[in-house]
Amino acid sequence: MQVTGNNLLNTYRLSIRLFSDGFSLSILHTADNSLVQKEDVTADGKTPLYQLLEQVLKRPHLTEYTFQRVELLVLSPSTCVPLEYFRREEVFPLYNLTFPSLKVSKAEVHYQILPSLEVVELFSLNNHIQETIQAIYPDVEIISLEGRAIETIANADRKRQDPGIHFYAMIAPKNMLVCCFREQRLHFATTYNVDNDSDRLYYIMGVWKNMQMDEKTQALYLNNASTELLNQAKRFIPQTTVCEL
Repeated sequence: MQVTGNNLLNTYRLSIRLFSDGFSLSILHTADNSLVQKEDVTADGKTPLYQLLEQVLKRPHLTEYTFQRVELLVLSPSTCVPLEYFRREEVFPLYNLTFPSLKVSKAEVHYQILPSLEVVELFSLNNHIQETIQAIYPDVEIISLEGRAIETIANADRKRQDPGIHFYAMIAPKNMLVCCFREQRLHFATTYNVDNDSDRLYYIMGVWKNMQMDEKTQALYLNNASTELLNQAKRFIPQTTVCEL
């Protein structure tokens, strides 16, 4: 279906979520962000991820659309720098210092400003993948998936009445984002590569202890958690509650 005229009801957005072992493609209506179609692709271990991405992006079920906006959401190791201390020329050496085992080139390190949090996030993207997508969609917007998630949690935190410290865990199938906000400012954020509830609880409790949280008076907010994880967490943190984001 091709876009016609300027009617926003007939325009579309393509959202590509990139993971270490695959990616997902979502086509959404621009007007109300409703989902038109979604596809999850897992790497086969033989075909390079960028080649697999190119094959899927060139299929007719995507090429028949004209997208008003294309975004690439990247899940990669990331770190945040306070905005007041950010220097563009220090992006590459700082990222290499933080993640020395990644062996990324200067062109593969990106940054994005999270203005509502007054921080700059540094992350990386494989050159082959970037070039593959830009060859098809030159105006693709490259975004850190973790940064987007942190901002989502921050927006939810601002709606709370008390200005104290709040602890959040956002669960995904193969990773988990843990965030702490103190007086509505980002205090701590990190992502763990975990795929089971036992490990999720282990990391949650580790951060909880390091942050010196008080299980008698403070709450743990879980997003997208299983009933099992919710019940396990309540054994240690009674004020564990579901948080919709």
